Amino acid sequence: MASTSEKRHGRVKGPPMSPLEKRAVSGLSFIYVARMLGLFMLMPVLALDNDQLRYSTPLLLGLAIGVYGLAQAALQFPFGAASDRFGRKKVLVFGIVLFILGSLLGALTHNIYGIILARLLQGAGAVSSVLLATAGDLTGDEHRTKAMAAIGGSIAVAYVLGIAIGPVFYGLWGLTGVFLVAAALGVLALYPLWKIIPPIDQSRQNRMGGWADAMKMFRHPPVLTASVGIFILQMVLGASFVVLSPELVHAMHIPESGIWEVYLPVMLLSVVAMLFPVIHAEKNKQHGQMLIVSGLTIAIGALIMGLESGHFWPVGVGAVIFFTGYNIASAILPSLMSRSTRPEQRGAASGVYSMLQFLGIFVGGVVGGWGLGIAGDQGVFYILTAVGILLAIQSWNGKRMALLLSPDNQS
Repeated sequence: MASTSEKRHGRVKGPPMSPLEKRAVSGLSFIYVARMLGLFMLMPVLALDNDQLRYSTPLLLGLAIGVYGLAQAALQFPFGAASDRFGRKKVLVFGIVLFILGSLLGALTHNIYGIILARLLQGAGAVSSVLLATAGDLTGDEHRTKAMAAIGGSIAVAYVLGIAIGPVFYGLWGLTGVFLVAAALGVLALYPLWKIIPPIDQSRQNRMGGWADAMKMFRHPPVLTASVGIFILQMVLGASFVVLSPELVHAMHIPESGIWEVYLPVMLLSVVAMLFPVIHAEKNKQHGQMLIVSGLTIAIGALIMGLESGHFWPVGVGAVIFFTGYNIASAILPSLMSRSTRPEQRGAASGVYSMLQFLGIFVGGVVGGWGLGIAGDQGVFYILTAVGILLAIQSWNGKRMALLLSPDNQS
């Protein structure tokens, strides 16, 4: 029998996940990895093709990077509502097919307007909220947090792999090849819907709530705090890729086809560096404090790259510091969002979170492109420094949010 202390601190172990739950989580995680890998592979290489794309300007380049996020943000709620009416799997297939078509269009076009349209079509497959709702349908309440954590971890894996291998495919086949690989990944994402993810009971699909419930989540302090945090974080990411890849090529004195040789060690080192802060935050319930650290770390890394633009080692070290800060926040924020809501709220909360997440990518791409046109490469890095400080300030009240994670404070 569990001790009184274990019950009071919420550490009573329940039954393990059933085989069907494990199948559901593994299948959904695979879909997330395949789709997000296609997204993240493109982000570090789009700016490298700027000179080859007809009609391209810095602002249009930023729009091409960020418009995916705008489409995702605009369509998260409609896709979620449609999945309640027509079924999760049908809507997932529709969204993935849109992503595949956008990827194929990107492979065929050679001007910036075609790339913008391709990215818009890729983003129109806005199924993130549907995937989270499906996870809620197919997992029990006692395993919901573990399911969300596994899916969140799969996104982190896709991010690291995408940033590292996107430049590899770019070096082999150019931007056309990266878009074709993204299309192939989209086709692979269809497989789990037929062969891995169990059938979904139609009667359970309204459990996650509708538009009215989602609107309430905008006023739920932990969800709002985490969602604003992910908006700022993704804005940093979208803006950074307008200038980061060209700067690394310039500072490291390497050909564009060899950019992967820089990104791979940078990403690996940043992942290793983020482990201790994340584990420390989880073990000691210091999520808010570590979010402040992540914002300041992003600011320091961006400032170093701005001040030392063109210099080999300072830019490399600055990039590692920058991505360490990003990885810390990207691991902590979804955990806070999921754990600070009741099971029946998580679908709506995920919709709010996903909407602001992708809206941040769009805004970041546009801001980065605007900054590049107005102030040049160094100016964008200084903008990123300011945004990193903004994330730290926004996280200043993180202690209050972390307290809401206590079982005694759940309502």
